[in-house]
Amino acid sequence: MNFVKAFAAATVVMAAGCASVGQDFSMADVDAMQPGVTTLDQAKAKLGKPARVLALTGDRTGVVWTRSQATIGSASSKSVGLIFDKSGVLLKVASRSEIATN
Repeated sequence: MNFVKAFAAATVVMAAGCASVGQDFSMADVDAMQPGVTTLDQAKAKLGKPARVLALTGDRTGVVWTRSQATIGSASSKSVGLIFDKSGVLLKVASRSEIATN
């Protein structure tokens, strides 16, 4: 029965001609974040639920947000990786990317 539900969902997505993965977020919100000031809770409030949380060396935490979207004839993808200290304060933006095709 799970296969039937999955097949039905896939059919609806294909019929609509679009698909997306991950919660949308704004790179402007990322740009507004300040190392030494922005907290993990504030980042989550702006960017939503992270795609991945990683324990790093030195009591640091890496947090990654991703969003991918595709429609017929175009696709876009963006991601950001932030590193927080043991108190949950932003140390740095470790990575960011944004790609769109037509």
